[in-house]
Amino acid sequence: MGACRDVAWSVVATARHPADLADLPDGGDLRCLTLDVTSLESINRAAMACSDLRIVALINNAGYGQMGPLEFVRPEELRAQFETNVVGLHAVTNAFLPLIRKNALKGEGRIVHVASMLGRLSIPLAGPYNASKHAVVALAETLRLEIGDEIPVVLVEPGAVASSFRTTITNAWGDLPDRIKGTRYEKILSGFVRTREAQAKQFAGSPEQAARCILKALTRKHPPRRILIRPEARLAGWAKAMLPSAVWEWLLRRNYGLN
Repeated sequence: MGACRDVAWSVVATARHPADLADLPDGGDLRCLTLDVTSLESINRAAMACSDLRIVALINNAGYGQMGPLEFVRPEELRAQFETNVVGLHAVTNAFLPLIRKNALKGEGRIVHVASMLGRLSIPLAGPYNASKHAVVALAETLRLEIGDEIPVVLVEPGAVASSFRTTITNAWGDLPDRIKGTRYEKILSGFVRTREAQAKQFAGSPEQAARCILKALTRKHPPRRILIRPEARLAGWAKAMLPSAVWEWLLRRNYGLN
């Protein structure tokens, strides 16, 4: 979330756990708040805590990845994925949109949804995450149609970014490794982890690069509707669009050991 003072930016940084914000620099232009996007009470409390600020922009970046073969993903795991990545994003947007409308001068307001390259395409063993990011894209496109003439809505679609995201993938599995024992997925899931780690080491960009792209969305007079971060995100989208579907799917199965 951003609070604009003249041409400078103040920032409201949020996290479920205050300790996650402990390394941010002190300063009068930074306010740290606890926010759980799956709790309406927490969302409303955060909005109230910002009522004294001139909030003009919102960045929806909360999310995690629920991975695993779809036939072994429990309904409650899929619901939890959507509660954070989709429903929470929608609830936060609705809570802060009135503040942006109240404070933003003409051409100043922004809503940024951080989706993923997996909002454009799908990969194996990431069905819940794929679906949630496709949903984020749909919400952003719909919101843009509804309020885009008043407040630009920008989709940011990163490829691999160096972060703790891949660690949270295994944390979200729970007892999934036990569920798939004795199935073909037992070996494939281990390969999936290795593949994702290798791709991260080879392709992952810095958080600073992603932040610069988001800043561009906030400050450009006419921001683009969608911002792809990292060359591999562009390449993957191009390959899916250009290759025959059968070839594209064969390549993905081969890459993830599903042939």
